[in-house]
Amino acid sequence: MVPGSPLVRYRASPARVSCVSDPTSTSTVAIVTGGSRGTGREIARTLASRGYAVVVVYLRDQGEAEAAVEEILAAGGAAVAVRADVADELDVERLFTETAAAFGNVDVVVHTTVRGTSVVNRQAARQLRLGGAIVNVSSAGAGTLVRAHEVRARDITVDEAAPGLEHDIADLIALLDRWRRRPGT
Repeated sequence: MVPGSPLVRYRASPARVSCVSDPTSTSTVAIVTGGSRGTGREIARTLASRGYAVVVVYLRDQGEAEAAVEEILAAGGAAVAVRADVADELDVERLFTETAAAFGNVDVVVHTTVRGTSVVNRQAARQLRLGGAIVNVSSAGAGTLVRAHEVRARDITVDEAAPGLEHDIADLIALLDRWRRRPGT
């Protein structure tokens, strides 16, 4: 690392790439599954522009994940990319462990992939800090309602958003902005 440089880069293995830009400057940490492409990437960039430290979760395309993180870093945000199969319980558990190691507590999970909703939600229910938020972008409503009931005691907000159009992303971001302004978050 060049002295005075705000960017720290390291590679732990070929299956995982991480880039961080001053994680201490952000107070809210968001995991975005599918964050390297499409709707997930747009959500990751938008959250980073609002001061969230973002974990870009990918499965296959490390290059796209690196590019998403580079976009966030270039805009002054904080980000890491973590490879994880969201349908695998142990991989998702590792995702939360690596997120905590990089940024501390996890505050928000935005799940944008079709697979692994129950696995990601189950781990989020265990790992999110009190008062956190889970947003499922591609899931069935019944699962979201069940998960909301299970995490009520920990004051975790659970919601779902329709995937797709730009206004849908704006609505999701507005939802998270309202959550962030809640007392205690």
